[in-house]
Amino acid sequence: MSSFYIQNRPKTVSGDCLFNIKLNHKFSNFDAKAQPAIDIETLNSGLYVLKRLASVIEAGNVQASMLLNPNNTIFPSPPVSPKRQTSSNPNPALGKSQTIESIQATAALALVPLILDGLETFITSTPNVNLTQVSSVILALTLVKPLQNNTSLTSDEQKRVFNNCYQPSKQDILEQIKKEQITEIKKGQDKLSAKLVSSGASEEEIKKALEEYVDQFVSDFFDANVKEQFMAYRSSIGGETLKMMKQMRAIEATVPNLTKDNVQSVNGMITLRAIFNGLTDAVNKVPALGGAEEIVKTQLTLSSYLTLTTLDTAALTIIYQATQLPSKTTLDTYLKPRDAAIYREGVTGAYQTAVQNLNTVRSSIENEKQTLENQLAAFQQSVSCYTSWVNGSKNIKDGKDYTSVLITAGMEANAGLTSLSQMYANLTSEEKAILDTHVPKYLRLTIGSGVNLTRFIARMNAFQEISEYTLNNAINTENEVKTYLSGKGSVIKGYKFFDQVGQEIITISNSLTNYIKSEKGYQIPNFDNFQQNVLRISTIDGNFTTQANAILGEFKTAADQHIKALQQQIADLDKKYKELNPADASFTADRKKAVESWLNSESLGSAFIYLILNSQLPKQSAFLNPLIEEINFNNLAANAINDLLKITNEFSTTSVYYNLSSYLIQSKEGADLFCGDYFETCLALSKEKEYIARDTGRCRRAQVLVEALIGKINNLPGISSSQKSEMLNATSNYKYSLTITFNQLNLLNAMLSNLRIEEQTKDGNYNGNIFKITGSKDWIPTLAALEGFISNGFPNITPTGGLGPLFTQIQADQQDYTTQGQTQQLNLQNQMTNVQQEWTLVSTSMQVLNKILSQLVGEIYPN
Repeated sequence: MSSFYIQNRPKTVSGDCLFNIKLNHKFSNFDAKAQPAIDIETLNSGLYVLKRLASVIEAGNVQASMLLNPNNTIFPSPPVSPKRQTSSNPNPALGKSQTIESIQATAALALVPLILDGLETFITSTPNVNLTQVSSVILALTLVKPLQNNTSLTSDEQKRVFNNCYQPSKQDILEQIKKEQITEIKKGQDKLSAKLVSSGASEEEIKKALEEYVDQFVSDFFDANVKEQFMAYRSSIGGETLKMMKQMRAIEATVPNLTKDNVQSVNGMITLRAIFNGLTDAVNKVPALGGAEEIVKTQLTLSSYLTLTTLDTAALTIIYQATQLPSKTTLDTYLKPRDAAIYREGVTGAYQTAVQNLNTVRSSIENEKQTLENQLAAFQQSVSCYTSWVNGSKNIKDGKDYTSVLITAGMEANAGLTSLSQMYANLTSEEKAILDTHVPKYLRLTIGSGVNLTRFIARMNAFQEISEYTLNNAINTENEVKTYLSGKGSVIKGYKFFDQVGQEIITISNSLTNYIKSEKGYQIPNFDNFQQNVLRISTIDGNFTTQANAILGEFKTAADQHIKALQQQIADLDKKYKELNPADASFTADRKKAVESWLNSESLGSAFIYLILNSQLPKQSAFLNPLIEEINFNNLAANAINDLLKITNEFSTTSVYYNLSSYLIQSKEGADLFCGDYFETCLALSKEKEYIARDTGRCRRAQVLVEALIGKINNLPGISSSQKSEMLNATSNYKYSLTITFNQLNLLNAMLSNLRIEEQTKDGNYNGNIFKITGSKDWIPTLAALEGFISNGFPNITPTGGLGPLFTQIQADQQDYTTQGQTQQLNLQNQMTNVQQEWTLVSTSMQVLNKILSQLVGEIYPN
């Protein structure tokens, strides 16, 4: 019956139409009173068609019968626990001083008398077969006897012993029986032939029956006259090979922790141990198995790999091919069906573990790849920031002629260094080294008039600090400002790349001429004198921009090299991820054979329970857990950003209320004269300063929230390194933007505080149609530029800052996390539907099995 048919059967079908079992047929020879009435396990194992129900689910790694009711008469539990108790050191007294070679040498020496004495006993105790005529017996005695008095054996002598310890084979003895009993066989064939001829059988049927008679006669004769002695001899050999196996297992290498680089070797080691553990347990139960040719050869072939932690392709191929051994014939000869199934189960379980290991490593690789991609994005952002920062040298040069350009260049130079300082913490040591080399180079460049970039940035930074302090506090004396600025300089010295900048700020604090002025008894920033006498550099060094471009070229070379290295690492991880696909694993063909062998040796009921609990459930769990974790992460991230979004929502309309310059440009009448009402203009100026104070407060609250969020992310349990780096990158971007936006608000506030609005009169009376505003040089384009920075961010540097871009960034991230969460939720729902369909198939299959067994029991016990 195909699995397609099973999947498409009505769910309510119980199995009546599929099977009709009758045990009362006249040729069945069934005796309902016999004890036991029927071997359920054997019957289940023979139901080939039902086995195909089990084959739709891949095998796993647990002993299902451990979960069965011991009183269950349909699926009886074995009398002893079938689950092997494996030990990494089954013979701890042996220690690690011995080697595989020394253990084999000891075993070979011990086998010499066992072979000689054992064969002599075997020969004398088996009078009905002349074993002295068996060529393999003669050869074994001839080759081994010269070694009986040796105290040690060479490598070739050891091979000679091991190659003869499993002689004679059962087939050799059967051939000898066939020769010796040829007369009796001929008599039996003649009688059988006469019966078949009289019954009208065809020549082909007679020929086949006669051939089968020979095999059956020889087999029966072996069982009656040779088997007991044969098994006794094999047991004596098996006892020594068992001892050898235990000693070799005692010095096996410890399986290392799983990584992407060693997963193939780890899987090989696990499979190798499953083979040795299974053989050890099987030979423990039936020592004669240890004297079988396949067992001895398997031990000798695989033992050299037990102490290795790195296995090459050739070794792995040998190990995986060995999982097909011992053959079904060998296992059936020595073991009970249940014990053979247990051995096959252990091997199947090793393959299941190998598949799980590949999936685990692939998940780890995917996480590592995403982490590297996040790291690459963070470094590329710092590269972009550095590039735009150094490209600002052109604006610094042009600023000597244009006030708005000069103010922009100064603010962007300070913002760029501030961003690089904050980004530094999220970079790797190699990336930090690149910035450590090239940031100071640019800072040391001389712009002109003896002023280098460090001093230029320190002046702008000092003025921004003074603006924030004086405009948000009622400061009466210059000494208060000096004390504050000196303390601030000491703090700034501790920031990365700001050590010299901080020192310059401390020096500036000693004399604040051109930085502040007194107005109505309070200290305020002196915007006019600052931009004309402090920030403006009258003579620009002709080599300044050329040297800046040279430094930028060196930086790009180093940065591009590192970026290519990261991209190569990502490409290598992607390649490794594809290489470790379980569907393409080198052991796939051997695994398929091992699973089929196990299914054909396991009872149907145990197979079903085993597969459901240890293959179906783990596979579903492995698939669904990442989806659930991703949903939880996206929900967590979206909720965390929600609080930030509530604070910054109002930033979406900044261009509407930071528009004083637009109003003034449209109403300009002449030199410093503007159309409109004086009082309305004063109110508009006051309103804009209120907006600055309000938005500054919001930015402070947002900054506190961002700092707290970064702390939570660093200590957040249950998230992967890639998820952590993704959230840190996003949250750090908010931090960079907020820091820049603070300074943008402070400088706009400083400029507005320096504008003087004067009412105008006409004929000695107040003129409500015109007013006058005076300020610094080019104050209107400078005001427009500063308002534009707050609404749209800086035009020439990344991060740009600005209230509008900050809001847009936070909103986009929040929507992205929400969308991803919803998408994964939908994906989870779809997968749960698939899981439900799979369990419907399992349920239907179990109903069929239940119906079959119920009918079977009814036939056996009609009352």
